Amino acid sequence: MTDFATTNSCYCGCQTAIGYGRTFAAGHDKIAEAAYLAVHHNGSVAELLKSQGYGPDNPVTDAAVEAGAWKKCEHCDYKGAPESIRNHMAKVQKAENTQRESLEKSVRALGGTWDPSRGMQTLRDAGYHPSEKYIREVYRRLADSGLLEKVDEHRAIYFVTEK
Repeated sequence: MTDFATTNSCYCGCQTAIGYGRTFAAGHDKIAEAAYLAVHHNGSVAELLKSQGYGPDNPVTDAAVEAGAWKKCEHCDYKGAPESIRNHMAKVQKAENTQRESLEKSVRALGGTWDPSRGMQTLRDAGYHPSEKYIREVYRRLADSGLLEKVDEHRAIYFVTEK
């Protein structure tokens, strides 16, 4: 590949002067990308991917992870650049904390017996989409903190303790 540091004009061909080590004027990388797709792939990213052997059965995102250029989230199937993964994980963590706080608030307010289906319905009513595994994990944490007490040795059924 060309040594970009010696280039002082935008690579899209507009002749705009650019700073040392840069290849494009601001936003012109997208202009060049669109022009390339128009010339070589009828303006279609799908055609570009297909021409390189990628598609639904061979995702380019998997190739990016395998090449080490991208990462896969440890908790779900999300794939992205390392910075994207950090942003994704921050959002996931915030959502999990909010869900956990919402469930704990409901447990404290409503009291009584709690099983996974009650916790799932409570969070669904609050606009979340929890898994049963997640609810069980929250119940275990609440039991460890002393808010819940497990009342059935073989099933995830808890009772709110008096505090």
